[in-house]
Amino acid sequence: MGTIKFSGLDQYAQKLTALERSTDSVIQKSLEAGAGVAADEMRAQIERLPTSDHVSKTGKSHPWWGTPEHPARGPSEEQKQGLLDSLGFTPISVDEKGLVNIKIGFDGYNSVKSKRWPNGEPNLLIARAVNSGTSFMAANSFAKDARAKGGRKARKEMEKTMRNEFQNVFKNPGKLP
Repeated sequence: MGTIKFSGLDQYAQKLTALERSTDSVIQKSLEAGAGVAADEMRAQIERLPTSDHVSKTGKSHPWWGTPEHPARGPSEEQKQGLLDSLGFTPISVDEKGLVNIKIGFDGYNSVKSKRWPNGEPNLLIARAVNSGTSFMAANSFAKDARAKGGRKARKEMEKTMRNEFQNVFKNPGKLP
């Protein structure tokens, strides 16, 4: 009866085991790399936003109050800076279906205080108003533009990171978690 000999089977099994152990960290690093690229593109789109400061009949400056006849072109400089300062992404989470998620968005409040917003305006509210427009502000769809321009770059960065991480696993299977 003939025999077949495999050489390196133990090394191959060791590499597969290392791959299995490192999959979660590879996914996490890849998502963070992609989220970083997407957040950078979102930041670039926010920096391109036109700003408006309006002066009321009383002579007081209102940061973003336009009128339906003369809508504001965009947020005030303070609101724009609040968006830039609060932009970030959430920690990675796994939902009930096993999907791994990371979200890019806005947190906290800006420095524009009013009677209604004594702690400052919510940045998420300002982002939504700027992106979709209101009866007194023209729409500036920066989020859609960022997704269109940055989506492909983010996917490529995730793919590159994943490929590099898996190559590291195969080169050094004994040194990984």
